[in-house]
This record gives sequence, C-alpha cells and structure tokens, in this order.
Amino acid sequence: MLQHKQWITGKVGEWLQGVDCEGAPIVYALAVDLSPFRTVTSVEPAAELTVVINPDAPADSAKVKKAINELASTYGCDCNCRVTISGSPPRGKGLGSSSIDIASALLAIRDRLGLRISSSELFKLMCRVERSDYLFNPESIVSANPSDGRCSVVGPAPKCLVLAWDTDPSGAVNTEAVRHLDVARRPFGQEYRELTDMMQSGEIEAVLRAATRSAEINERILPKNGFSAAYKFVNALPGVGLIAAHTGTCLGFVFPEPIDQDLERYVRSFIADRYATKPMIFGVGTRKF
Repeated sequence: MLQHKQWITGKVGEWLQGVDCEGAPIVYALAVDLSPFRTVTSVEPAAELTVVINPDAPADSAKVKKAINELASTYGCDCNCRVTISGSPPRGKGLGSSSIDIASALLAIRDRLGLRISSSELFKLMCRVERSDYLFNPESIVSANPSDGRCSVVGPAPKCLVLAWDTDPSGAVNTEAVRHLDVARRPFGQEYRELTDMMQSGEIEAVLRAATRSAEINERILPKNGFSAAYKFVNALPGVGLIAAHTGTCLGFVFPEPIDQDLERYVRSFIADRYATKPMIFGVGTRKF
C-alpha cells in the first residue's frame, strides 16, 4: 500500500550563521512554512532500497540512501522501500534542498514503520551523513550545529514575509566544499556572540538587525552579486531586514507582520528593476500571504 509523507517546510537562507564561543559552527536557519517549492515524498515497500529525486530530472540520491541506511543500522529496522521525492528545490541556492530530501525521507519512513524517534534524534542522524539544516519546527527559531547535530529551540519564529531572489541563477554553492568558511568566521566570534544574544531576545527588531549584520559579515567571506545595492537599500527602509543564504546564492528582504503593503510593492519594484527578476515568496509563521 502506497504511503505518503508531505514535507512542505524548507528554508530560505539563515537568520544567522556564525560560530559559537568554542569556535564551532552555529546556524539559525530561516525555516519557512510557505514556499514556492512544494516537496512531496512517497514511500512504498520494495525488495531493496531505491530513491528517486525529482523524477522528471533526477538528482543525485546518494545522500538520501546513506541517511536511510544509517536509520536502518541505528534503529534496527527494515528500510527496504522505494522512496520518490518530487518538487525538491534547486541545489546550491541556500534553500535547503539536501536537508529537505533527507528529512522528508526519514520522516516518511519513520511514520510508515511507526518508529518512536524524535526530530532532534533524526537531526543528529542527518548530521552524521552530511552538514544539515534543522527544518523540523518552522514555527520556531532553532539554534543548531550543522555538523554534530546539537540543537535547541530559541523561541517562536516571527510571522514574516520574505521576498527573495537568486543572485547567481547559473551558479551554485557546494555546501560540503566550503567547510573552510567556519574557520573564516572565527575572527568575528565576539560579534557573533552579540548577534546570538540578539537572536535569543526574540524581539523582531533585534532579530532583523542580527540577520542583516550576519549577511553583511558573510559578504566579506562569500560575496554575492548585487549585495551592496541590496544592503544600501534595506538600510533606508523602516523595519525591514536582509536575509542571506550564507552558503548559497539567494538574498531576500524580510517583512515582519503587519505588512506595509505600499512598502512591499516598493521593494518588489526594486527587485524587478535592479535585478530584472520576479521575487520568490516565502512565509514564516503559518500566515497565508
């Protein structure tokens, strides 16, 4: 009998990505519950494990297979099945495609087998396979170490609208190939601790300031096309933040509720005029924009 698990919550960049007091990587993913990418994962019994991602244009499924085999080995379960993942976001953009694929497959198999495994345990398993984003609770801001799987809920995510665009449509960033960026971030350790305190405060103005400053620091390490114009523009706007995919190619403007419709239209026009593109729309906090 075919069983389905729908995984629609992905991410668009990070509120903050830096290092903690020990110099270890720390990521506050901007997890979303409204996205132009609707990922649906189905699982059905099979004689052996097979994984297909985006059947019309198949993507590499090795990481998902490795994660499923890790699940089978760790929890002693039979994971022979056919997994089909449709609607996975494009790779290397900062949209969490690999984490979405792995998380959705693990969730689907967990539910199909009736396993009692927490989201935090699944995240630790994911991080044994590759550097991963914590995307299981989009209603919360979560601090996570993407390498060893440590994570903790900071507080509720603010209700926001994000207008994002790809700064390099023909390019991509290989997350596994830029681990050296963690070392490059260490000289900013004291400032990251201050930004972390701002994130921990839960105050939307502080969160947006931390996100914008984190994006600015990251620009020194992994530059993006058109960043300076976006940064200058956002600094002239009231109550709007700038979000960056710290290991991807996307940028976005973040509007907390209540949304100023005139301001939103103004920003949409800026993106269309300056970058000659239509923004992707993401939502945080369950509101349907």
